Amino acid sequence: MLTRRPSAVSIHLSHHLVPWHCPNFRFGFTSEANSFAVQQSPTWREGQIMSPRVVRRFRLIIHRAKHTVSRQRKPTITSPNDNEPLWKHLPTNVLVQILAQCDLYDIYSLILTCRLLHRRIYRYEPAIAQEYLRQRQRLLSQFSFTELNYDELLHSPGDDLSFISVLFPPPPPQYTGIDTDTRDDLPEYTLGYVADLNRCWTTCVRLSYYLAEYVVHHHLQTDALAQPLWSSSKTEKEVVYSRGVGLLQTRLLYPIAYLIFFLETHAAALDSKQHISQQSILQQPPFTDTSVLLSTHHCMHLLCSAVRRLMAPEIPHVSTENWLGLLLTTSTVERLVDFFIAAAADEIQRTSSPSLSSASSSSPPTSTWTHRREFMWKMRKDWDEFVALSRESNVDALPSLEGIWFKAAQREICRRGAIPHCVEEVPVLHGSVVALGCEFCDGTFL
Repeated sequence: MLTRRPSAVSIHLSHHLVPWHCPNFRFGFTSEANSFAVQQSPTWREGQIMSPRVVRRFRLIIHRAKHTVSRQRKPTITSPNDNEPLWKHLPTNVLVQILAQCDLYDIYSLILTCRLLHRRIYRYEPAIAQEYLRQRQRLLSQFSFTELNYDELLHSPGDDLSFISVLFPPPPPQYTGIDTDTRDDLPEYTLGYVADLNRCWTTCVRLSYYLAEYVVHHHLQTDALAQPLWSSSKTEKEVVYSRGVGLLQTRLLYPIAYLIFFLETHAAALDSKQHISQQSILQQPPFTDTSVLLSTHHCMHLLCSAVRRLMAPEIPHVSTENWLGLLLTTSTVERLVDFFIAAAADEIQRTSSPSLSSASSSSPPTSTWTHRREFMWKMRKDWDEFVALSRESNVDALPSLEGIWFKAAQREICRRGAIPHCVEEVPVLHGSVVALGCEFCDGTFL
């Protein structure tokens, strides 16, 4: 039994249909949604069967409508290049410029993102390293070892690698193969070399700042000329203190870099079993300039006296020379920066303790552990390393300051006839100066 069809059926068709005649159906657009409406003819009777010819025509209309719609729709073509990362299509010069603007930590993070970027960065590593240095060598054209202007403060010295890149040039290439046709003597610029430069220069900037801060603070508290001139105004104190620290840091920045160069060269000679004396190192650039030799010698005097003074009372003054010798040889200069940071933390704790203990002055401190003691405790690793090296070389003596720099520098200064020489003075407050000198300076230093 046939079921009754609905009175009206809406079929969405295209307007490109070819009209055809059916006696029992009439076609037309409905007012809603612009769709074709197949409406039942009033002459259609229930139970009447549609002829096969009508069914075929009806199917043909639906097929033509579908085909027309598919032709009007824009085809979506998927290219295999759409799934490729952007880094593959980025031009090499643009990639080098982008990476040269980034920090080294960002570059190493990008290396870990995908294999394609990892390969491209290491493929163009020399170009990236050279461009990275070029953008941070603003003073390279004006710089020379003999023309140092200490009177002007450096603008953002941590961002300028001009000086340290000249002092530590890139190493020559190291070849492992036997093919000598493709070899050259061009310097090897790598991201590792740039990272070492950044680390060394950051150490110089930090150490010069902490040393200048301690020296100026100690000078303003102990100098007989500075004490009566030291104003009670907090604002004026901060201005004078900041200016004095900035001037002294500018004076100490390059000599500290020269000192690191000397220590690194001497350590490399010992590691390679080369019998190079310390005095022979001082007879090579940059120490061929006598002013560089004297400024480094004065800086070494100031650094050692400040560190030995800061080690008290945790370490007896007699033992400070051995500890300082250990810091300058087995340890790196970065450990000296950590020591100044520990001493500054103890000073902050000492100045804040009266206010903390004012409420209960009768109660003693709960602990005598200081940041400097903690620093010395961590140096036991350096001590163990020194003991191991001493057993291998059959040397039991502790490193002394005289055998690290001073003895060789004194002989070289005598050989050049630079005795006596003038004291370097850094103005701090209304005629009060911080004097940088040595045992060979004129009588004003002693």
